[in-house]
Amino acid sequence: MTRIPPSTHRRRRSDGSARAVLLVAVAVATVLSLVPAPASAAPRDSEGVRAGRMFVMSVPGLTWTEIERYDLPNLEAFFATAGLADLAPRGVSARSGPGDAYLTISAGSRATTERSVDGQVLALDDLSSGSAAGEIFRRRTGLVPDGNHVALGWPALQRSNARQPYDAVLGLLAETLEEHDVSMTAIGNADGTDSVAASYERQVALAASDTDGVVDGAIIGKDLLVPDPGAPFGLRLDANVVVDRFRAAWAEAAPSGQSNGGVVLVEASDLARVLRYRSSVDGRRYATLFEESLRSADEMFGRLMEEVDPSRDTVMVLAPYNRAGDRDLTAIGLRRPGTEPGYLGSASTQRPGFLTLVDIAPSVLVTFRVDRPVEMEGRPAELTASGDALDERVDHLIALNSASRFRERLLVPTTFVSVAIMTLLAAAAAVTLARERTSRWGRYIAPLALFDLAIFPASYLARGFPLEDLGIGFYWGFTLGVAAVIAAAATVAGRRTRRPRVALAAVLALVSLVLVVDVMTGSNLSLSAAFGYSPTGNSRLYGISNYSYGQLSAAACILAAFLATGPAQRRGRVLAIVLLVATLIVLGVPIWGSDVGGVLAFTPTVLVFAALVWKRRIRLRTIVAGGVATAAAITAFGFLDLARPPEERAHLGRLFERVGDEGLGPLLSIMERKFVANLRVSTSSMWVTAIPLAVAFWIFLSRYPGRPFRDLARRVPTLGAGLAAALVAAVLGSLVNDSGAIVGGVAALVITASLVHLAMDPGP
Repeated sequence: MTRIPPSTHRRRRSDGSARAVLLVAVAVATVLSLVPAPASAAPRDSEGVRAGRMFVMSVPGLTWTEIERYDLPNLEAFFATAGLADLAPRGVSARSGPGDAYLTISAGSRATTERSVDGQVLALDDLSSGSAAGEIFRRRTGLVPDGNHVALGWPALQRSNARQPYDAVLGLLAETLEEHDVSMTAIGNADGTDSVAASYERQVALAASDTDGVVDGAIIGKDLLVPDPGAPFGLRLDANVVVDRFRAAWAEAAPSGQSNGGVVLVEASDLARVLRYRSSVDGRRYATLFEESLRSADEMFGRLMEEVDPSRDTVMVLAPYNRAGDRDLTAIGLRRPGTEPGYLGSASTQRPGFLTLVDIAPSVLVTFRVDRPVEMEGRPAELTASGDALDERVDHLIALNSASRFRERLLVPTTFVSVAIMTLLAAAAAVTLARERTSRWGRYIAPLALFDLAIFPASYLARGFPLEDLGIGFYWGFTLGVAAVIAAAATVAGRRTRRPRVALAAVLALVSLVLVVDVMTGSNLSLSAAFGYSPTGNSRLYGISNYSYGQLSAAACILAAFLATGPAQRRGRVLAIVLLVATLIVLGVPIWGSDVGGVLAFTPTVLVFAALVWKRRIRLRTIVAGGVATAAAITAFGFLDLARPPEERAHLGRLFERVGDEGLGPLLSIMERKFVANLRVSTSSMWVTAIPLAVAFWIFLSRYPGRPFRDLARRVPTLGAGLAAALVAAVLGSLVNDSGAIVGGVAALVITASLVHLAMDPGP
């Protein structure tokens, strides 16, 4: 019998310990990927809606903070009986002004504006530059208007939106309603200027325009205004006239033999004037003017509500835009007949308590049982009933807004700290290897590499606390403290087993598992996390974010490389592929990751890794097979999403809907939008700087005399396959996601920190 030396026993025990840790991590990830997610949070009405009339009150600049701060009895009485949400007033830009806000409502898709002309909505016989508005409109468009008002800037507005990749059909809401014998009327006038030239600020009428720029239902004349020397621009609404005009329009909107009802939109235009006047006064004067106008709007709203029958009529109150530069979410409330108070959400947000501006038009259409045109990007608001009192719901919505705003304060500094530590680590590792001081300095540098990686999961776990209340100091104390504990525990585990791979594998597994568990339980930690998403900065609020994809894809590839290394190579390779496929499933399943870009990028990644660990050459047919597999994966996940109810479908299912109805146009528009966004982000984010710094370190490991990377590859033979797969995931992820090089920068940090740890803590 051959005697096995004691050192070999220790080595096999160490390998067993390392493999045990990795097997546990894979088992947990695989089991979690098979656990069904909780019931979708996409809200639903307990009862249907009834055709009738709909009253929409636009209160520019209104947030839930104002509802809490001021005594507004009429608005509060309404909100107490309504579904409520934070509204992201997003058009093409993250924050809309009056023109793009009302155009977005009119299109049901993200729209932009031409600020110099968007308020020029005039009656046909109104004079402008010596000519009647109707004549000017006919000269500019070649159309004879069949309504009583025209948007003189309509050709410019159409040109501006044609340059955008959102395919917004301006005026689609009013036109769709008219096709179903439902009228739409807009009432308001925000005119006013302190200069000599005339000022037309009648953007509210754009919401009621048809697709030609003609507004048949508009009450926007100067007779709505009265002089007031103490008001912004010396003008204010005459509430008595507005109420009289509303009564007449409301009566005409009643369902009859010739009509299926109507929508009447009233703008609290005094608030629009105050928002525009902000740059002309100091903060104290602005606050006074805003409060006075808000109280006047509340009083007018109370008078208008006297005409509404709550048993038949639907009422919506919303703030379609905020003051320039203000990134707060605004207020929206919706009450339909027969529904309970609660929170609003939609398939666009997948979260109760959040709506976006594109959801307004579909929410109007559903009131009259009118199908949403496929060109509309938004989805109708749905209600999740809640037993919470008004004060509790308002406090909750204020907290959601505060968390979103707080996330904006976290992103840049957390990015800076992570990238700065990576840079210092790479430089220190290079100097250490060059001077052959690994045994002396490596023991200090290796734990710092784990610390940098651990900042990722720690930043998500911090979102389990009300950071906006606890403050920035708590965030940094918690994030850095938890990252230090994770790094220290992993280091101790690695040194006890005398296998540095155990320490690195444990941290990479934690990076992955925090994201996987979070996304499978509703993405609550990702919402408003530093590397998650927020309604003030992102158009999507669910699933795997682009930051998360960069972390998860790179960590999974390196973990797979560790699994595929060892005596039982065949079994390890199979487990490695299982890990990557499970990651792909989490990325793609609609109720979890719902990451279209992630599926496009990670499917070829799995195939590249499989080919390399099984020592297959990557040829043209391999690339073709990768393309076929990617198309199959996207198709499978898309049809899986289509199988869900329409109000619960994520963006992939909604894209499949549009492609089925319109052909490839929507797909090409999305590709164009992502490309444009990719270029913009790739030249502005701090994460971009991580890429050349990381690449320089990788080149050093490969080319420096002594070839440090060859030593790493000898100890982990499949490390090259894992790194190659991670690079494929990073490059493709950067190309297909609208976050561009941010994805590559995040993945580069994961790869670099992992290499630093392996190089600095080689073990026995």
